[in-house]
Amino acid sequence: MSPRRLASALLVLSSLFPALASAQTTPRKYLAFGDSITFGVGDDPARALKGYPPRLESLLQAAGVSATVLNFGMGGEATNVGVSRLPREVLPQGAPGDVLILMEGTNDISQGLDLGTTFFNLARMADDAEDLKLSVIHATLIPRYPEAKMDAENALTDQLNGRLRNLAGQRQRRLADPNEVYRTTPNIFAGFYSTERPDPVGHPNAAGYDILARVFFNTIQGIDTVSPVPGLVTPVKGARNVKPDTSVEVDVWDFGAGIDLASTILLINGQPVTAPALGNARLAKMIYQPPVPFTGTVRVGLRSRDLATPPNTIDREIASFTVQGAAALAGDVNRDNRVDGMDLILFGRAFGSVQGETRYNANADFNADGSVDGLDLAVLASNFGRTGTGS
Repeated sequence: MSPRRLASALLVLSSLFPALASAQTTPRKYLAFGDSITFGVGDDPARALKGYPPRLESLLQAAGVSATVLNFGMGGEATNVGVSRLPREVLPQGAPGDVLILMEGTNDISQGLDLGTTFFNLARMADDAEDLKLSVIHATLIPRYPEAKMDAENALTDQLNGRLRNLAGQRQRRLADPNEVYRTTPNIFAGFYSTERPDPVGHPNAAGYDILARVFFNTIQGIDTVSPVPGLVTPVKGARNVKPDTSVEVDVWDFGAGIDLASTILLINGQPVTAPALGNARLAKMIYQPPVPFTGTVRVGLRSRDLATPPNTIDREIASFTVQGAAALAGDVNRDNRVDGMDLILFGRAFGSVQGETRYNANADFNADGSVDGLDLAVLASNFGRTGTGS
């Protein structure tokens, strides 16, 4: 076979088998960029090299990949700092053909920064890397644990992750999805998150960093262990005062074997609805126009599987929103139309506060007397476990 035909054959094979393409022998650097979760906060203190980067390097080298993974994590960093640090301090360490692993944004949420600004910064970072002929792996943010000071319900985190999936898909970049892997791992918060306190967001422990490294390894090697995932969802998770005749729109992405379109179903309040998955194996769009106006709190679910063998599946709630005029169920602090453990956590943070204090939460002051106290706790307890009738 001539050298030209051999090269063409190898190109075809590499496009069909991503793992073959990634098992390179030319030395390559992976620039792991992010915040404290990249740096390794929460890891085993006995480890000399912390975080997922050294673990990822070991996994790649054990698989025969000639790779060096450099840790450029910086604790507490938000993207408004990262967007200038990356081209100044990090990208010069790479060369054409190297790879930027980009996972940042959870501190933006903690600091109350606008999600649009965060998304713009992350898109700019990726573009800066590609301008220098580096390839980019986007990464979703891991779930914030239930005691997180901000976004404990992960509404903002899920919105940002949906945007990142759309960005990676539209720009034909790879996506590592630790969020989806973490949320489908049993006992994730108790077993794989650090117990160090205080912790404003929730960091992995040593076992959690093992999972994180494996997620990036699988992405690099083309090993598909992640189901189809939601991209942009409208109305967004946690939206309130939504018009009753609003349509529900969901983008579904798959960055592996592809979506099984025939098995992709949209659910509204737990029931399948007519909303065909239109598109292709990489991106499908589902639109549902309610035949009668929505009322109360609406829960949006996604049930799907991919074309891998065996298939990776998803069957969970991906968003919920509250319709205009919906009455709140007493005890429902987060206004998701049910009183459960999350409401108890949120209530506990506000307990003992009075109106005007930072900790005061009007949603937890059920009798509207200006203080969150035992009377309000009794209201929550009386409805604990209940779901409103308006959903």
